Amino acid sequence: MKKNILAVLVIIIAFTACKKDPAPAPKVCGKTVADIAGNYTLIKIELASGTSYSDITTTYLQPCQLDDKLMLNANGVAGFVDEGTICTPNGSRNGTWSITTDGKITIAGGTISVTSADIVSFDCNTMVLLSNQNYGGYPIQLRLTVKK
Repeated sequence: MKKNILAVLVIIIAFTACKKDPAPAPKVCGKTVADIAGNYTLIKIELASGTSYSDITTTYLQPCQLDDKLMLNANGVAGFVDEGTICTPNGSRNGTWSITTDGKITIAGGTISVTSADIVSFDCNTMVLLSNQNYGGYPIQLRLTVKK
């Protein structure tokens, strides 16, 4: 009888000791200053053409601007750092950035400047912005992708 009780206890302990912990919930990032603040690299600039987009990154930016960093600090200061291949003159400077309650971002004063762009997506690392702009009197739509 004692052996049976001992065997049952060993089996119970074995089954309860092998339970897997639930996977941690993935981090959810919102469209807030606290979540978005960080250092970014421009991945792509695309121009809307009907229902599709054309990559215009190398048309829009000089080669020396393609490796620049965008720093969005939590205090609303945006830093534009001319890294890697340095432009002449050096393109490093400070600007500002902010987010409205309806999820629109404004970045001013540097290589990347957008006014009231929609934050289309943000997964804690990659942010996609949709910006309606005026170019030579014509409305255009740009999609910018930046990554931490």
